[in-house]
Amino acid sequence: MERPPAAADGETRRRAREQAARMKKLQEQEKRQKVEFRKRMEQEVSQFIQATGEPRRRFQPMTKIERSILHDVAE
Repeated sequence: MERPPAAADGETRRRAREQAARMKKLQEQEKRQKVEFRKRMEQEVSQFIQATGEPRRRFQPMTKIERSILHDVAE
């Protein structure tokens, strides 16, 4: 015989909603960070091109995504 729905089911749904809200907030934060990183890299690359005649510049170690953004900016 099946049990009637317990209050825990409501608790489970509430936790799932809270987790989804946290995930969405984290995704929005990551998106803002990527946009800020792109702006910063655009400024650095622009300054490098205008200020020096050197063909290369070294950057600090970065993640795969950041490196991809930097390559896009450099093109």
